[in-house]
Amino acid sequence: MCEAMFTKKTVRAWLLQMIALLLLSAPAQAQSQLLLPATLQSRVIGAESNAETLYIDSASASSVYINLSNIIGGPLAMQLVDVSGISLAQSVPVDGGLSIIDAVLPSGGRYFVFVHAAPGSGAPISYDILFDFEPLGAVPIHTTTAPSTDAPPAIAPSPTVAEILLSAGLQVQLSWQGTADLNLEVRDPSGQALHWNARATNNGGGFGFDANGLCEVLSDTPTETATWQPGFLPTGSYEIIVYYEQACDAVTGTVPFTIEVTADGQSSGSLNDTLAPGAGDLANIYVTRFVLLDDGSAVLGAGGAYPSSSFTRLPRSYNFAADAPQPIQRDVAIAGEISNQQPFRSYSFDGAANELVSIDMRATSKNLDTLVQLIDPEGRVVDVNDDAFGSETTDSAISSARLLTSGIYTILATRYAKDIGGTEGQFELILSSGGDSAAVLGSDLNLPAGDVEVGLYWATKADLQLLVRDPLGESVFDDNPISASGGILQEAGNVNCSPSARDAPLSYIYWPPGFLRAGTYEIEVWYQAGCADFPEPVSFTLQVAVAGTNITRTRQFPLPDQRYVTNFTVQPSGVATAGEGGYIDGGSNTLAYQDAALAAPILERGAVAVGTISPDNVFDVYQFAGTAGETVTIRMSAQTLALDTNLYLVGPSGQEIASNDDANPIDLGLTGRVTDSQISNFTLPENGPYTIIATRYANQYGGTIGVYELSLSSP
Repeated sequence: MCEAMFTKKTVRAWLLQMIALLLLSAPAQAQSQLLLPATLQSRVIGAESNAETLYIDSASASSVYINLSNIIGGPLAMQLVDVSGISLAQSVPVDGGLSIIDAVLPSGGRYFVFVHAAPGSGAPISYDILFDFEPLGAVPIHTTTAPSTDAPPAIAPSPTVAEILLSAGLQVQLSWQGTADLNLEVRDPSGQALHWNARATNNGGGFGFDANGLCEVLSDTPTETATWQPGFLPTGSYEIIVYYEQACDAVTGTVPFTIEVTADGQSSGSLNDTLAPGAGDLANIYVTRFVLLDDGSAVLGAGGAYPSSSFTRLPRSYNFAADAPQPIQRDVAIAGEISNQQPFRSYSFDGAANELVSIDMRATSKNLDTLVQLIDPEGRVVDVNDDAFGSETTDSAISSARLLTSGIYTILATRYAKDIGGTEGQFELILSSGGDSAAVLGSDLNLPAGDVEVGLYWATKADLQLLVRDPLGESVFDDNPISASGGILQEAGNVNCSPSARDAPLSYIYWPPGFLRAGTYEIEVWYQAGCADFPEPVSFTLQVAVAGTNITRTRQFPLPDQRYVTNFTVQPSGVATAGEGGYIDGGSNTLAYQDAALAAPILERGAVAVGTISPDNVFDVYQFAGTAGETVTIRMSAQTLALDTNLYLVGPSGQEIASNDDANPIDLGLTGRVTDSQISNFTLPENGPYTIIATRYANQYGGTIGVYELSLSSP
């Protein structure tokens, strides 16, 4: 906490000192600081101070009305206190800089009015002040003549975000253990944020040291602090976000941390939790909030982890079966409000199969960070958007989403982090239809039918590549549109960012009737380029039919350069079953290999192990003892043509330290591209047991199978 900030104890002592000085003042000095009823005074706060103390005398319990206006030099605010230093009322600068106090004096006696300049306002500041009061029970005097003809009205509209005077300011502190680089972000009710790359706000907020930033200057007990200096601060909901940016050494894993909030010198409590490096669906973001109340105290709420998949999950408090959504009409704007008590609003409409719809959700007040979800008639989230328009805004939009079935759809209007989020405010939502209806089945799109049909559908200019690999290992994609097994790429949408001729792009690969082959097929969708609409969010629908029966339909939300992989298996009887699907950028973290590593066989140097990758055995685990500084080469070669091998090396600390999918053919002594894997001439960083994971491309999501040989060598 900076030296300029006061605790409540020191503020109270300071108020009592000011009162004592007034009581001991000379008559002339006291007369200059006395406020008389219905008497306009013009005053100046000099350069030597950013505050001024005035007082009023009341003969009995009364209501009091104080109007401060015609401010020149910077905004001012007021605080009304009794002789004990207890605050009775505070004012908030509103339109034109006007400040108003309308309060009750509980008894006769002397009361003090403190006039404060906003932080950084400078001096001198001139202003007019006028007050009046009357006994309790009488009609309040709210019609007193204004101090000047240019002054704002005596009663101004309430601001969108209310404020309160905090004499000791506000602080949010993040502390953690270890050398990981965590980042703190705090968003205030006016929508301003403090974090390592946003160091100040216009209401006195400032961000401190970026602890362990970029892993350059490391501390074992780091802290980051967001601080608002004493002054008028917005009341309402503040959102706190903690990011696990990166580990700064090979052994850093899960990190325990503490969040503590201090409002006006008083602790509002703390939260203790942990964060881990994000991989796959592991959460590397933690979200919570606190509410600054009208009395200057703060209430810290419960928080929670927010993994990447949370965008596609419904709010915890939402019940699809029980919650009754409000009907919404197309092209008619509807208004709503999101709060901590009501973190979502739901709306329903009747959708037709293959219709294209768009949903636009924009915040209209406070700090609301919108998020919109589209739910199909079966209760599944089929599209979602958080930030639709880049970094300039946090508004949301779903563009040209294709409805796959007819029925009642639900729009869920919510916010970032949903139940655990901290932003609030009003919004405007519009549902519209766009584009011609176009069916998702190949036959309805005038595409040839087949024993295997794989369709990819999306609604932006992005270049998504569809690839299907058959049980023999032959692939059909942009650069190989026809395979020897009979697979055909009939359509490829937005290839090399060339716009699709259709209303919405699609890619379609099929095997004609009579070409169905038993075995496992692998499907990959690669987000190659954002093209002209980048960074507009992208979602796609992948649908697979075998022998006229749909076996897979999934909606995904890839990031640029991500690859989504899934598979399906056709039995000799012709019955097909869908396999697991997911993104392959998680490395070995997507595999549950730890238990197998405990009893893994030892791979000796110079020996060759033989194994089989199958639908029921997607990886094998081996171990060897290594010495720091030793150089090793690990090679995994397929003995069956269809297998596309993949290798991982995990160190004694449990962290993945090397991997390889497709080795350099030169390293293998071959020519041309091969799919065998090799970790070549790798220097081991420490002594201890090392783990080798032998698997296939895309790990459990892949579809290739076969026999392999694995060898370990050291010069």
